Amino acid sequence: MSLIEGLKKGDKQQFEALFEQLYSRLCVYSSRYLSDKNEVEDLVQDSFIGLWNKRWDFEHINAAKSFLYTSVRNKCLNVLKHQSVIKDHQQRLIYELESVQVDNNMIEEEYFGRLHNEIKNLPAGCQNIMLLALRGLKNREISEELGISENTVKTQKKIAYAKLKERLSPLMFSWVLAL
Repeated sequence: MSLIEGLKKGDKQQFEALFEQLYSRLCVYSSRYLSDKNEVEDLVQDSFIGLWNKRWDFEHINAAKSFLYTSVRNKCLNVLKHQSVIKDHQQRLIYELESVQVDNNMIEEEYFGRLHNEIKNLPAGCQNIMLLALRGLKNREISEELGISENTVKTQKKIAYAKLKERLSPLMFSWVLAL
């Protein structure tokens, strides 16, 4: 009985003989497309499963071999297409995230510009204190820097906040309070 006849009849030994004969070759062939050894082995095994499921469709051993090589190639191409889609998706996400960051930076710059303009319109004492607060100094540090009491810093900040609250939108003012 020929290999193809045995295969068509469901002879597992004939199938194993074909597997032994072609498995390594198909793995090498698949490795031209893919670098992941496990993925290569899985694809080749899936192709053999496909051959087993269609075993009665083949009239000659070369048709079965051709099926296996074509199946492996197509599975590799599908993996490469999938990887390309994933990579494109990742690139789009990166672009969107960078765009959001650029937008956030622009909004922040605009807020700072508007805030500095409003601070310039405050009385001189409030102005100095708020500029130091924007640099990240604490009340105690501001009092030491300006040579005034910490209570004066707090009072001047209250005045500044009240005036800024009148002039800025609620969203922008809440952003100021978070600084």
